[in-house]
Amino acid sequence: MLSAELSRTLTGISSFPLSSFLSFQQQANMNFSRIQALLLAISLLGLSRAHSIRPRALAPSDPDPALTARSNRTNSDPRPKTQTVNNNNNNNLQNSTVALSNANSDPPFRPDHPDWDYLNGYTWWKSDPTQQDHARFHAYLSMASYGDYANLCPKTFTKGFTVLQTFSTRAGQNGFIALIPEMVKVVIVFQGVENLQSIDWRPASIEDLVADCQGCAMASGVRQLYLSAKQATNNWDVAIRKVAETGLKFSVTGLGVGGAVAALAAMDLGSKGLVHYAHNQGMPRAMNYAAMVRYDNLFQVLAGQSLVSENDWMVQAIPMRPFYHVGSKVKILGPMQQWLINCYGNNENRTCTGDGSSYENHSVYFTPKGECGKADKGW
Repeated sequence: MLSAELSRTLTGISSFPLSSFLSFQQQANMNFSRIQALLLAISLLGLSRAHSIRPRALAPSDPDPALTARSNRTNSDPRPKTQTVNNNNNNNLQNSTVALSNANSDPPFRPDHPDWDYLNGYTWWKSDPTQQDHARFHAYLSMASYGDYANLCPKTFTKGFTVLQTFSTRAGQNGFIALIPEMVKVVIVFQGVENLQSIDWRPASIEDLVADCQGCAMASGVRQLYLSAKQATNNWDVAIRKVAETGLKFSVTGLGVGGAVAALAAMDLGSKGLVHYAHNQGMPRAMNYAAMVRYDNLFQVLAGQSLVSENDWMVQAIPMRPFYHVGSKVKILGPMQQWLINCYGNNENRTCTGDGSSYENHSVYFTPKGECGKADKGW
């Protein structure tokens, strides 16, 4: 509009006195400067908003749980190719003996607890300042299961650390049970099997293990690992008796596939009113939708913390359908993993589950694999 006005003015310039023309030119320059200032303000406003973007929980109705804003940084995929479940594997999901979900015909993922979404508006340290300790201590134990936990963990848990029982099964499931006064808990810790190719990923019913869980299924190999540990410990007799004797709380934890085994242990014991908390770190998808809903109802909000270290590859190693993520997803990040992002109500929210691009992220959850953290939390 400004250029058209100038054109009309310049067409009749000969009829204007010089002083009038200079006055008009000054006015036009002033108008143009104002437009420039307005455009600059708009661009700065947009820039400030771009820098203020924070990860958030997606609306429950979002059919494609993904990040709203993606980084333009490109990363190579460091995951070992031998660790990724091969579509040609005899145990792959397409060879399942039960009816599987069809991504082309099934409805999109439905968050099972959209009513929890409001919790994402609260700053975690204001709503529960102890949240990070719950996550940290269980992660310490999971990582310690790969090392000399009997000697390392007493240096971290200075109020006492007693190994009640260890187990190592022919199926390959290792772990231990510990009494930890500082956590006010008896904890079953499951070491994770690292080779995903060794796991039978065909769904198998867990209705016989979990009360009130019609249609519930889990990866057959995970079920097998759990049953082997359950048998080796005489149905967790030592842990159950110690909880009854002391009045302490009862929790489970595990890294990766160990987290999936811990999740099944939590459902088995939790549905009987025994286990109170279910924790896991870097857990791959291993439960079908019915099992996921039952799990989340048993261990709601912080009772079912499921940690993801930034872009841990194992979290995305098993594709969605027929299996889904469980628990309240919590992403940990920062130079000391001191920052938390909660994604309540939507287990498949990519803000928290990450893109699966980092193998290194799987090796550190508040402490490196094989270590048991520090009493001062590493600060």
